[in-house]
Amino acid sequence: MDIRKFSIKGIEYRRTLPSLVTSKIRALIQSGDCPPGAQLPNEMELAKAMGVSRTTLRAALNALEQEGLIIRRRGVGTFVAERPLLKNNLEVNSGVTDLIESMGLKAGCEDLKIRIAPADVRVAEQLELAPNSSIVILERVRTANGKPVVFSTDFFSSKLLEQGPRIINLEELRDLLAIELSLYRVFEKHLGLLVDHGVAKIKPIKAGRALANKLRIPANSVLLYIEQVDFDTNQRPILLSEEYHVAEVCTFSIYRRRP
Repeated sequence: MDIRKFSIKGIEYRRTLPSLVTSKIRALIQSGDCPPGAQLPNEMELAKAMGVSRTTLRAALNALEQEGLIIRRRGVGTFVAERPLLKNNLEVNSGVTDLIESMGLKAGCEDLKIRIAPADVRVAEQLELAPNSSIVILERVRTANGKPVVFSTDFFSSKLLEQGPRIINLEELRDLLAIELSLYRVFEKHLGLLVDHGVAKIKPIKAGRALANKLRIPANSVLLYIEQVDFDTNQRPILLSEEYHVAEVCTFSIYRRRP
């Protein structure tokens, strides 16, 4: 494996260094440069190639291991894992697009709807907004290799569209989503907003007819519902998301450590 592919010199992101290293290795896995079963260079070589300390590298490898993307075999080495369709580590706050792409699949979007409306009481409370504040509501079906896997609805203050170097209208937002696919990426690259962490509530539900039609599954199929509030680096709630994951193509894991 060409060790030069792991270099991160000359790339700038407003992220912590371990996060940047994690993203770089994840991107190599997504692109096929590190295919399933491939062995990564040893820690010393990898840290040197990426221009980081071994401590930073280990933090990144720990994150990738928790995501299920790599397997570390003591005394043998680190390998790219054989992956299920979608394996979502609930400890990692990755967006749906990142999740799909991390599995080496093509992320897509269907039935995109964007509108501005007054916030109802629940949304206003979650986002700490005044009642009836103007919010953007974004609905879409997320696809992996063309197959519907998640239906999501996102809510955020319309004032956030004024946070970047220029005001973005809804048509421009639609165009940016067509390019970036990820709302997190739009926030970061075009609005200067970095999602720091999220707090999620999770429960199983059965798909009603409307949801079943959107996801092209039988009515009453089991879905995993995730409601999440994302916070920026100032601990301000900026995004409320509702996601309905198709159980038959998604697996979910939680990394648990003994105290």
